Amino acid sequence: MAKKIEYEKSMLRLEEIVRLLESGELSLEESMKLFEEGTKLTTACYDLLQKAEQKIVQFSEMTEKEEQA
Repeated sequence: MAKKIEYEKSMLRLEEIVRLLESGELSLEESMKLFEEGTKLTTACYDLLQKAEQKIVQFSEMTEKEEQA
């Protein structure tokens, strides 16, 4: 459950970062900091999604084996 909340919070923050960057009202330094934060959040979200996909594949394989037995 904590991962879901972390993922959702990260996605909300990413949306906020995109809005701020698209506004064009930030200095270059502020934009670079937000871009770096966004990159880290994107990587973290991608990793969470990869782990979720692995669990789904494992579960599907288990279910398939049980159905064949």
